[in-house]
Amino acid sequence: MTGMVRRVPASHFPRLLGDWRAGDGPLAERLAVAVEKAVQDGRLPLGVRMPAERLLAGELGLARGTVAASYHLLRAAQLITTRTGSGSTTCLPPRLHDRLSPWASDRGQAGRDGAELDLTRAEPAAPFDELLQAVHAAADALPAVLLHDTSGGVGPSALHTAIADAHTAQGFATRAGNVLLTSGADAALSLLGAAFLRPNSRVVVDSPTYPGALAVFRSAGARLVAQPLGSGGWDIPALDHTLQAARPSLVYLIPDFHNPTGLLMSEDERGELRRRLRRHDTMVVFDETMRELDLRERAAPPPRAVTRADDRGVVHVGSLSKSLWPGLRVGWIRAHPDVVRRLAALPLAAALAPSPFDRLLATRLMERQETIVGRRRAQLRAQRDHLVSRLSALPWCRFRTPQGGLSLWLELLDADSSRLAALAATRNLFLTPGFHFSPDGALGHYLRLPFTLPPEALDAAVDRLIETHAALYEPGTR
Repeated sequence: MTGMVRRVPASHFPRLLGDWRAGDGPLAERLAVAVEKAVQDGRLPLGVRMPAERLLAGELGLARGTVAASYHLLRAAQLITTRTGSGSTTCLPPRLHDRLSPWASDRGQAGRDGAELDLTRAEPAAPFDELLQAVHAAADALPAVLLHDTSGGVGPSALHTAIADAHTAQGFATRAGNVLLTSGADAALSLLGAAFLRPNSRVVVDSPTYPGALAVFRSAGARLVAQPLGSGGWDIPALDHTLQAARPSLVYLIPDFHNPTGLLMSEDERGELRRRLRRHDTMVVFDETMRELDLRERAAPPPRAVTRADDRGVVHVGSLSKSLWPGLRVGWIRAHPDVVRRLAALPLAAALAPSPFDRLLATRLMERQETIVGRRRAQLRAQRDHLVSRLSALPWCRFRTPQGGLSLWLELLDADSSRLAALAATRNLFLTPGFHFSPDGALGHYLRLPFTLPPEALDAAVDRLIETHAALYEPGTR
């Protein structure tokens, strides 16, 4: 399967390319642009063999030299590769398939010529080459899984073992029986909500925190109790007092490269939290989806777990969406086997389990996870530092350089983030105001700025942000 080269007949190209002659410029350039668009939007698949120049020229009514010139342009742009005796096959240039940010964030234009810049998404693009290899390998293995595997998300499976082994290697003793697979971290939180929350149950959360968690808990009818998170980290005694007063059914914390601030809970904070949690009868959920995105110059050993592995009052939620790809709908709950069995018995568990193909795909990608994540850490660190260098000179905002994660948490000293975001949208810069990360609609002077875009796009974003901030104080601006 992996060695098969598909062909697209020349006769398909008039329909496939549409009205490609419209526009200005030489026909060879217009044809090359049409082929590029067809590749990018999926009409012309990757890895397929293009027609011979003579055949395509005949179908399109062109001179063979025009098609040859167009193929030359496509080779120069690395959109096709040509081998003597094998013809030309479609591909994506490195600037597209080695991206850290999704194509939709800037349409590959990196903010040029006023192109849209979407900074509302803090998520990575697919690891293109490794993902395609994993898809082929998963497809080859799928028939056997469909015949024999009925475990769904419960286990055991190769993916359960891979997740358990990855945590054990980091110092968190885990067995396959500690893992329940879900179709992402939000699905894991939904399952926990079904198990431990009732209408008007209280849930204590950091403020700010991950908006997806807020949406899940609200949909479960929970009452959210905000625990402010300062720029310096967690106030454990204050959290303890909040737990005593609220007596929540569930506590949700992100100790590892917190979303959206990038903070990392220190060893001392974890030790104090460990001692204080013993006093409270509540389920504690630790979100570990950002754990792999350590952007410190010298990556230290993973911090110790806050609680013991056999604690029935603690669960850990993780996924591959932030470290590998959001399109891979695979997450998990790590917990005591008794808790895993209780959750797996819920009717909702089967509906929230990943598909067999996603499980196969995740297993194959985890074999390359160290390579993929290592490359992404380097990219993210460079882009974070670039954004920090641009923002540091601005007198009207402040921030703390995030230790990890995908975004920077920016405090505006003289402006409302919703007003600034609305005005920025008129400049094709799309931002997420701070209230989205607040359980009570506060944080109106904060913005989350992802650094997943390339440096030139981040430069364009900061330039537009500066222009927008200045425009706030122009006469007539509301």
